[in-house]
Amino acid sequence: MSCKYGKLSRDKGEQIDSMDIKLIFQTIKRNSRLIIGLAIIGILAAGAVTFFVIPKGYSATTQILVTQAKETDNAQSSEVQANIQMVNTYSVILKSKQLLKEVAKEYPQYTSNDIEKMMMVTSDSNSQVINLKVRNKDPHVAVDIANTVTNQFVDYTSNLIKSNNVSILSKAYIEDSQKPSSPNHNMHLAIGLLVALFLSFVIIVLKEVFDNTIKTQDEIEELLKLPILGTVNQIEKGNK
Repeated sequence: MSCKYGKLSRDKGEQIDSMDIKLIFQTIKRNSRLIIGLAIIGILAAGAVTFFVIPKGYSATTQILVTQAKETDNAQSSEVQANIQMVNTYSVILKSKQLLKEVAKEYPQYTSNDIEKMMMVTSDSNSQVINLKVRNKDPHVAVDIANTVTNQFVDYTSNLIKSNNVSILSKAYIEDSQKPSSPNHNMHLAIGLLVALFLSFVIIVLKEVFDNTIKTQDEIEELLKLPILGTVNQIEKGNK
């Protein structure tokens, strides 16, 4: 007897789950125009912002190599590891106020803080190379500042730390900086779409919460606690 009741309860639970899923799909279908409309509006709004409102940004990149001052062909692993550790020190020096103030003297329209905000200093793990990226709304300015910072950094550190050699591995070139690096159009369009879908979800939930109309026979049975004996189909005008 208990097995029979257990089976009935499981069947009833599966039936309720299937009804809930069916109700969700019906709700989505009923509000499909709202979802599609808001999605289109969200993409168009994000496109207008990312293509016409947000200013374009350009970036220029240089690379700096850190090695031992008297490095032999058979460099020990400890020396290489010491160079890698020095990369972190040089990365800090690269954004030091003293260095950037010297750079700012060649660009009176910018302060040392402005130049620091344009810069992004990175290095790969277990690498002796420092990557300097400079962003600016003008690609020529980005290239000029990147090369100026790199040149002054090499001169500055050559007198500051004698145990290491700091050399320019690659300079920044204008032909590599012609394409805008920002804004990220695809990311902004995706954000616009997600915001629109979330907004449509909120609107649908509010509509369902405050909608007191009866739409299905199951809702009638649940409300009246009575079984439905029959239904009358809607007769269109003009039909006999």
